[in-house]
Amino acid sequence: MLENYWPFLLFVIAMTSTPGAGNLSMLALGQTVGYRKSLPFLGGIVTGGLCIDLLVAFGLAELYMASPRAALVFKVLSTAYILYLAWKILRMHVSTPGETRPFSYLEGVILHPLNPKTWAMAVSSFSQFADPLAPQTPQILVFVLTYFTAMIVFHSMWGVAGASFMRVLRTRRAELMVNGFMVMLMVGATVYALFT
Repeated sequence: MLENYWPFLLFVIAMTSTPGAGNLSMLALGQTVGYRKSLPFLGGIVTGGLCIDLLVAFGLAELYMASPRAALVFKVLSTAYILYLAWKILRMHVSTPGETRPFSYLEGVILHPLNPKTWAMAVSSFSQFADPLAPQTPQILVFVLTYFTAMIVFHSMWGVAGASFMRVLRTRRAELMVNGFMVMLMVGATVYALFT
């Protein structure tokens, strides 16, 4: 991993900067309640992603992959949670502005463990770039810290972009249209990743 760090870093940037459940949730939340109020959710997303990266680095993802029953349970839970997030994002527009409650830290913590994109990128990058014959501790540290930094940077950028939309989109109808589009992307990307 240390010898292949630059290709690994490019892979991490490509995976963490593109639309997925975490980025699209942060965009919608930033656009609805502002970036600052979305920080607890961001902290949860990063914590959940960090847990996945550690599990993958220590080889525990293989247990999940070996069990068709675990895969089915994961698909059901993941779909249910993404639909829950989508419903909650759209519901924010039905509430009056003062009643809108941002997502919590715990809602963020379970996002990446139930996100198929997170598992796929962690498993594929660690298996592709880590050297099984090299010392594992430095590789795990590089792997986890690189993803950790990228998650903070890119999830934050999507949240800030959402907050910028909030200043540009003056009407609740325009906000609802943008968030509706983001919700469709989030649900569509998750369902595609799970069932193809």
